[in-house]
Amino acid sequence: MLKEKSAGVIVYRIGENNEINYLVLYHGGDYWNFAKGHVEAGESEGEAALRELKEEAGIDVELIDGWRQQTQFFFKEKHREGTPLIRKDFILYLAKAPEKAEIKISHEHQGFAWLDFKMATKYIKFKNLKEILAEANSYLLSSLQK
Repeated sequence: MLKEKSAGVIVYRIGENNEINYLVLYHGGDYWNFAKGHVEAGESEGEAALRELKEEAGIDVELIDGWRQQTQFFFKEKHREGTPLIRKDFILYLAKAPEKAEIKISHEHQGFAWLDFKMATKYIKFKNLKEILAEANSYLLSSLQK
């Protein structure tokens, strides 16, 4: 079995009526996700997450200290027949978008949206990512109430 590691960022901003909105990138079809990608050799998980966000959405952020979630899943490459099963470790960080951040998506994406928690969970395809988003939302709601 092959192993891969990816890292990404759940980016949020505070919208009208003080509601939390999350940046979700559109890959085509029914596939929406957070900015993410492979951790390259010599790169920390956090560095990879920040690099991928810059490449895919065109913004720089500071990761929230101490917030890190990890999941794993298994898949096979669709485009190559006979490939072995791959175990992917996926690490997600949380960050607030800079004021007036202008999203500039990469060629890898067809669009983006700022969605509230309820809508983001409808668009995010995978159960484990929905659960991590729920963790992020709970964390933000509790920290914003302080």
